[in-house]
Amino acid sequence: MTKTKKKRTTTFPHFDLGALRETVGDKVLARGQAYHSDGRVEILDVGRNQIRARVAGTEIYQTELTGSGRRFSGACTCPAFERDDFCKHLVATTLAANAMDARTANTVRDRVTQIRDHLNAKDIGALVDMIMVIAERDPDLRRHLELSVAMDGRDDETLFARFKAAITEATRTSGYIEYRQMRAWVANIEAVLARLDSLTDKARAPVVLRLLDHFFARMEQALRSVDDSDGHGGGLLALASELHLKACRASKPEPLALARDLFRRETEWDGDCFFRASETYRTVLGRAGLGEYRRLAQEAWAQIKPLRGGARRVRDDQPGKRYRLQSILEGFAARDGDIDAWIAIRATDLSSAYAYLQVAKLCADHGRTAEALKWAEEGLWQFEDESDRRLVAFATELRRR
Repeated sequence: MTKTKKKRTTTFPHFDLGALRETVGDKVLARGQAYHSDGRVEILDVGRNQIRARVAGTEIYQTELTGSGRRFSGACTCPAFERDDFCKHLVATTLAANAMDARTANTVRDRVTQIRDHLNAKDIGALVDMIMVIAERDPDLRRHLELSVAMDGRDDETLFARFKAAITEATRTSGYIEYRQMRAWVANIEAVLARLDSLTDKARAPVVLRLLDHFFARMEQALRSVDDSDGHGGGLLALASELHLKACRASKPEPLALARDLFRRETEWDGDCFFRASETYRTVLGRAGLGEYRRLAQEAWAQIKPLRGGARRVRDDQPGKRYRLQSILEGFAARDGDIDAWIAIRATDLSSAYAYLQVAKLCADHGRTAEALKWAEEGLWQFEDESDRRLVAFATELRRR
């Protein structure tokens, strides 16, 4: 009995043109259709829910589509994608994907398989030669390889020096980073942070903490020279702060020194990535570190002027620092269940009817209704010419009860 060869089938995504039109509009759709009609799209790889392609525009751009039907997203290396999140190159890739049949998709996959088989057949020396030739022309790949070499070594100082140089290079702005350049700049930094993350897993957490000190110092300067309209720079700081916490958990630094460092970051930095650090790092700080954190906050809080309204009005010349210190101390009072201390902290600002409302609400939230009414009525009296409808409504509800 002769066996017949089973015909190979393949699956690949198709995309809804109506949803595509809704996403990009008629103008971008028409431009993408023109690119597709001109044969500017080369499909590089086909997955079950993914298409990668190369599109010839002003330059050669790399595109990637994920999803299928009406639910899809994409990425492109062109400047327009940075601004609009979906560009004519992605439209052209979508149309090219829809134009594929099973035979074309299998041909693309066979080409990828052939490349993989070709590389598998090479000996290690030949592969090394190929990679080195590419690395000589591609600075990013060379830096990637240099960091890989450093990670395999045992010398912490060499490791630190290599990664410090990589951080310095990745965060360099060379003047000003425009909006359309931000994604590439951020991607390079994310790649370095990913490497630092893998270092933490390799028992190099103390080195990671030293490197993050350098990273934060560099970013503090760099973010003044970039267009961070989309908040990508802030996202990098958030990512680095998560890595900082992970490295602290792994290395368990001296708690008093850690408390001082975190307190400085929380109260002196413009960003919020270390906001409420005493809570986030509570288990790492331990009793000694938390005690130091509280001491520092109380010492700084003693220098903050109480705020009053009316004839006793005091100008708030440190609003940012006041807010952060108040948040720290209220956090400690809440964890201790010390409502009196919590009320006293909040009552340092009685500069408006709304400030009185905040004190009164705190009392009411903890079952101190009579005390809440007292604060509310005092606020109404102090600001009878500058009444706040929210305070009036709150006081009326307390009286009705």
